[in-house]
Amino acid sequence: MADPLSEDDILEAIARHIGRPGQGPQLRRTGADISRLPMLDLRIVRCMEIRTTRQETRPGTYDTSGLPVYEGDLQDHPVEPPKDPAVSRTVQLVLRGSVRTLPCGCDDGRQPCSRCRAKGKLRCDIGPVCPACKGEEPCTWCDGTGERRRKRATAGSAREKPPAGRTTCVKCRKPRTACPECLGRGTKKCPQCDDTGFRVCPVCEGERSTEHTPCGGTGLVTLWTGGSVRQAPERTSLKRPEQAPPLRVRQQTGRAGAWERDILTSAGDPLPDGLDPAHAEAVEPVLAVRQGEVARRVDIARLQLAAVTIPDDPDHVFYVFPGHDGPQVLPVWSRRRSLRVAAVVAGVVVLVLLVVALV
Repeated sequence: MADPLSEDDILEAIARHIGRPGQGPQLRRTGADISRLPMLDLRIVRCMEIRTTRQETRPGTYDTSGLPVYEGDLQDHPVEPPKDPAVSRTVQLVLRGSVRTLPCGCDDGRQPCSRCRAKGKLRCDIGPVCPACKGEEPCTWCDGTGERRRKRATAGSAREKPPAGRTTCVKCRKPRTACPECLGRGTKKCPQCDDTGFRVCPVCEGERSTEHTPCGGTGLVTLWTGGSVRQAPERTSLKRPEQAPPLRVRQQTGRAGAWERDILTSAGDPLPDGLDPAHAEAVEPVLAVRQGEVARRVDIARLQLAAVTIPDDPDHVFYVFPGHDGPQVLPVWSRRRSLRVAAVVAGVVVLVLLVVALV
């Protein structure tokens, strides 16, 4: 562990930064105020485990020899956690002695077709409308019904000369009454059923039955009690101080800070030496073992940070932290200066609005 920066180190670093090297003690005498703000970035990855059992079913004779076997209660069976607790995985197991292959109970691997209700065929839709008569007057005698249409003219008018170009109707057999394209049907010949009114069921292809899905057409099913061990990461983080420093400070300390880092891999590992007492108090409850936890990795990063104000420069707060090449200093506007700048900006905005209103 690196030694924390002393107050003398902090003040001398500020003196060098403002161009007054060697005058760190002078800053102390003029009333420099040092506030310690130790930073902590703690990240925990826990491997959490959930175990469940269920009845498994597979069609036919299913080989379970490739799955690990457990005996008794699944909760008592040892399963190694992954080497990296951030890795997710699921281990499937088989209860010893639970595997059975039984008859399915179907009709030799077949089941009645649900689409055609085991008939092998379906009713066919009416064919496309005749392009010549549009289906409106396929036969002047029966209108495509095969029977003399109602409200037909009197017998005398029926002997009138039929329309030219008509042919014998296939429905009522009346000569020179039907559309020559559809022969009185009103539709073109159906390409699916050849005008029989029925077509082959596309599901069973006329066989009236289909393969029984639960057994895959084998007539057998394999049953067993399966165990599942699900291991998945769960992440927790803790940052201090609770009132975070300004964004610029966080960014700069992340880039240039000489953070001390420790990794804990067991719930019994002690906390690092030199951890700030307030941080240790906040960390201990976060590190408590949780139900279902089987592995962990705790990354602890800490950095000594100090905020310094000096009477000679009331417009800045100087943040000092250890860097890779010695103490680093980052001046940030003080609250006083920020409020003053904000007031000036607000005054300019008001002035502009007044000018615009007058124009």
